Amino acid sequence: MIEGQNKGSSNSLGHEKQTCGEENVTEKLSHLEVCTNDFPGSSATYRILEVGCGVGNTVFPILQTNNDPGLFVYCCDFSSTAIELVRTHPEYDPARCFAFVHDLCDEERSYPVPRHSLDVIVLIFVLSAIVPDKMQKALSRLSQLLRPGGVMLLRDYGRYDMAQLRFKTGQCLSGNFYVRGDGTRVYFFTQEELDTLFTTAGLEKVQSLVDRRLQVNRGKQLTMYRVWIQCRYRKPLASIIR
Repeated sequence: MIEGQNKGSSNSLGHEKQTCGEENVTEKLSHLEVCTNDFPGSSATYRILEVGCGVGNTVFPILQTNNDPGLFVYCCDFSSTAIELVRTHPEYDPARCFAFVHDLCDEERSYPVPRHSLDVIVLIFVLSAIVPDKMQKALSRLSQLLRPGGVMLLRDYGRYDMAQLRFKTGQCLSGNFYVRGDGTRVYFFTQEELDTLFTTAGLEKVQSLVDRRLQVNRGKQLTMYRVWIQCRYRKPLASIIR
């Protein structure tokens, strides 16, 4: 899923063909709200948002490999330093991309795009970094930004990943939620937990996979058993714009 996303193709990012009737209904519904404001990328025909973008390791490959003039990419991160690095990157183009500082858990701060305006939202190892009690509201707020038929892509830590098994006594804050030595936090999911979070946010499952890999670091003579979850959830076409 993520490899397809990095290729930057609209189709590989989950944009599915619809029947003529469904497409017309979706366009009319989205048009009602998207056109009410002038915002960065308002003239784009396909919009992607990456939450927790870091220094742009996903954003720039998308921009490099997709020259569609209708594509616009938004990216945000909690770190102002990371966003500054994105903005000063030689391939950052304000005509195609908008980077901004944003706290995923801040319920009072709005996103710079209207509801029902995004085609794709990408979450790569970011949901696991926030307090479990705040995950549902964060996802529900993001879900409101998706147009009917839009998708949310996630890749994150799975239960019993090597990183979880290596935590020492005293680093567990609550069930499956830990604090690292640098103060950052991480949660380890099951597919069922993620499914509950996404469906409660009003999305329907398209795909959910557990990626298990055995990695060998020959230099350090370490064997690492990695467990990641990647999934794709879609906003139903019948979603009602409120």
